[in-house]
Amino acid sequence: MKKSSAGYSTQLGLVITLIAGSVGLGNIWRFPRIAAENGGGTFIVAWAIMMILVCLPIMLGEHSMGRATRHGLPGAFKDFIGSKYTWMGITVTIMMFALNAYYTVLTGWVVYYLGLSITNGYKGEDKAVLFDTVSGGNYITVLIFVALISLACYIAYKGIKGIEKVSKVFLPILFISLAIVAIYSITLPGSSKGLNYLFSFDPTLLFSSKIWLEALTQAVWSAGAGWGLVITLAVFTKSKSDLSLTTSIQVAGDGMVALLAGMAVVPAVFAMAPTIEAAEGILTQGNFGLTFISLTNLFEQMPGGYYIGVLFFLSLALAAFSSVIASVMIVILPLADSGVSKKKAILWTYLILIVWGLPSAWNPTFLSNQDWIVGQMMVFGAFLSCFALYKFGVSKVRKEFINNPYTGMPIGKWWEYSIKYIAPVIIVIMFVWWSVQSIGWDDQWWNPFAALSLGTLILQGGLMLLISIIFNNRVSDSIQTKHYIGNGFPEIPKNDYSE
Repeated sequence: MKKSSAGYSTQLGLVITLIAGSVGLGNIWRFPRIAAENGGGTFIVAWAIMMILVCLPIMLGEHSMGRATRHGLPGAFKDFIGSKYTWMGITVTIMMFALNAYYTVLTGWVVYYLGLSITNGYKGEDKAVLFDTVSGGNYITVLIFVALISLACYIAYKGIKGIEKVSKVFLPILFISLAIVAIYSITLPGSSKGLNYLFSFDPTLLFSSKIWLEALTQAVWSAGAGWGLVITLAVFTKSKSDLSLTTSIQVAGDGMVALLAGMAVVPAVFAMAPTIEAAEGILTQGNFGLTFISLTNLFEQMPGGYYIGVLFFLSLALAAFSSVIASVMIVILPLADSGVSKKKAILWTYLILIVWGLPSAWNPTFLSNQDWIVGQMMVFGAFLSCFALYKFGVSKVRKEFINNPYTGMPIGKWWEYSIKYIAPVIIVIMFVWWSVQSIGWDDQWWNPFAALSLGTLILQGGLMLLISIIFNNRVSDSIQTKHYIGNGFPEIPKNDYSE
């Protein structure tokens, strides 16, 4: 019998694709800043615990859902816990359309700055003015955005093997580039102050709720729990491949990139800043200010800064775009499950992403609004995954799916407690905390049209839920093929994206 060619070409290809999909801007530009702002090593300990207690359990369960159902998000929830829950998968799919639209704009900014690094285009420029020019109403930025969407859709059109091939190129270059920047950073005179700042540990800070909530936020928003990545990519995994070890390596790889980024950024800031207070001031800027204003200033000043700037923005661009490619597959696969042809699915996805992303490409305030909404909906998505695993039966998932005969790293009963109690409770606390925080961001917190208000979260998040519930039955009925047979993992379906 001829061996099926569907799915990933190798187990290594699967691991690389999962890590490449997880790693993104949150690892490289958010992690260093958040770690520095929240106690350095104390935050890192809290973040690592949250990765193990929340993200890893959810992603193990999501891997099981994707491999068992062999469907995109709506079909996965439908076949796993019943057709009336199809709306859960629809909600996360809509969220991922929103994410991909503005996230590709962010990727476009990074690509723009990569070009500026190569051409020395930011040398001698006012960095704040330059960033405003790049991010607001810039035709070149819009063209880069459209080009990136086009390229991502083309790669997704090639199917999972196309994504795997690109990931095998991107991820090694990303690791090598970031490692070179980190090594250079920690060898700069005065960088030891930054290393001490990054890895200092104060056990008393572990009693701060803010540290834990920030750590959870970084873990959930970065690793990929709750946004359909693992469910989608697991559709194409071999039935006999190791699930628990693969997912554990994915989470570890995502964390390794974040730590490398911290070592690349924080020591360099302390080495180049005139005082510790000045370094702390740089690191407490927002993501955009730190990456596009402060770091470009540092690259211009430091010895060898030209090459370090190129490598830094190269690693950032590869991390961001690899996530864009995986996210396109997340939103395309449900269309295929509903019988939409490959060409039509790609075309509709392309047009929706262009239309949805253009406001963000033209107006950074709109982008910030989308980032706020999607960030909270990601947390909600993680809760939905916990619910689905609980309803299916956490004991059955662990014993039948995770600890299957091909598992090299059995998972203990702690996983069940995490999915049933620990992860959902912590996730709810996180969602409520950020929602309450938003009341203090704007006097018009109730205004549904304010950029970062609780009102806009309720309006847009509510619309996503309402649309999903309205179309629940229609989408459910359109998914006619059922692969899950009641036990074990079915073979990879031979469709337009698996070969």
